[in-house]
Amino acid sequence: MTIAHRAIRATAFVLVSSYANMAMGIVYGIFIARLLDPDHFGVFALAMFFFTLFDVRGKLGLEYAFIHRQPTTDVLFATHGALQVAAAIATLALTTLAAGIVARLNYPAATAPLMIALAGALVVESIGISARAALEKELAFARSTVIVTSALALSYGAALLLALGGFAYWALWGQVAVNALIGASGFWWAYRRRTRAHTHFRFDHAIARWMLRYGAVMSLGAIATVLLLQFDNFLVGTFVGATALGFYALAYKVAQWPTGLVTHIVSRVSLPTYAKLQDDPARLAKAFELSLWIILTVALPLALALFVAAPDFLILLYGEKWLPSAILLRFLVGYAVLRPLLDDTGALFTAIGKPERITTVLIVQALTLIVVGSALTLAYAAIGTALAVGIAFSLGIALTYRFVARTLPIDLPRVFAPSFLAAGASLALYWLGARAFDWNALPLFVRVIAKGMFAVGCFGAIVMLLERGAFFERVGYIARLLRSDAR
Repeated sequence: MTIAHRAIRATAFVLVSSYANMAMGIVYGIFIARLLDPDHFGVFALAMFFFTLFDVRGKLGLEYAFIHRQPTTDVLFATHGALQVAAAIATLALTTLAAGIVARLNYPAATAPLMIALAGALVVESIGISARAALEKELAFARSTVIVTSALALSYGAALLLALGGFAYWALWGQVAVNALIGASGFWWAYRRRTRAHTHFRFDHAIARWMLRYGAVMSLGAIATVLLLQFDNFLVGTFVGATALGFYALAYKVAQWPTGLVTHIVSRVSLPTYAKLQDDPARLAKAFELSLWIILTVALPLALALFVAAPDFLILLYGEKWLPSAILLRFLVGYAVLRPLLDDTGALFTAIGKPERITTVLIVQALTLIVVGSALTLAYAAIGTALAVGIAFSLGIALTYRFVARTLPIDLPRVFAPSFLAAGASLALYWLGARAFDWNALPLFVRVIAKGMFAVGCFGAIVMLLERGAFFERVGYIARLLRSDAR
């Protein structure tokens, strides 16, 4: 089976799993948001920020080093696993010390214990990380996606039971903890079943030093990523309040839905695929261009649908009490497109052994969010934070694709232009349609569906018109790979 066949097959498995996970997440989100209050989500988001800030394991880049180094041996596997667990234990110790400081500051009382509990769940999760990485390194997503989906389903059920029992913030932590426990157990089972061999656990100091050196290049990027993805929670929670952070966190989560569908489908598969093609620039460029096209074709229309239907969508799913999240969702929805574009380039530069490029981009974005976000939050509260997130990600896109243009023989304007022109035209058509037709005359459910389908339909029609034969050529290429793999 060729790498292209395996990559497309893996993408298909991740696609099915992601849609299943998304459906479960929507149902879970509806029920948990109706059971808990905005301040519960705000306190949990604050605890998550502080925990993530002191997470050592997540900043070492060990998984990227593991995937980059070919092939997978028992010694490589064992060394990687030992480093993961050791880093998680260090995180627990550091977070416990930090929680003592946070408890003395003007934050809700539950913040500090939640930090420690999240670090404990990380130790459990770290036990299965090597097994999952080994499976996905060989594009064996059939097994890993089953584990991911099963763990999520059971963890959602556990969280809802805890919420019904009145455990508030701890229901949200329960979802994380149960997911970590079931995931770690499942990945080990799947890995041992696939290899059908006993792994010899021999720690190799030379490999460990190489992994840490490789990851050290990415450590600044990992720290910048934490700030980029979490510092906005700190700003809103500290300067606006826990309840406002609850509204912001929900808007941010919903804005990530297109990101989740695209990033988990494309980027999880693209990293090992790019790694295997790193010595073949022509094929690597073709794979990257196809990945970029899939992201734009899927993420942009979903983001448009969320934008036009935001208020009605939130009322329909979460209830009137969450309506203040609507304006924040509209400001954050651009994130739904920009994040997967950046994630894919991160996978590219990591796979070809040049992680310092994406590290540079992440540092610039993080500094932008800290400086601009602080000023805009103080001036415009949570809306200012959302604006700063968009500014930081837009700047990151401009910088990172300059690096891409220097690395691959790819015509980026030709790939980007049709999708962004279609997005702008779709919004213009929606605005004209709203002046001619009263959407509010429709029942709420019908209104949400109609607005979303209008935006998606306009985008699809305009893209096909602009790309003409190229659109169907790409779709046909993917279909042929899938049919060939099925045979």
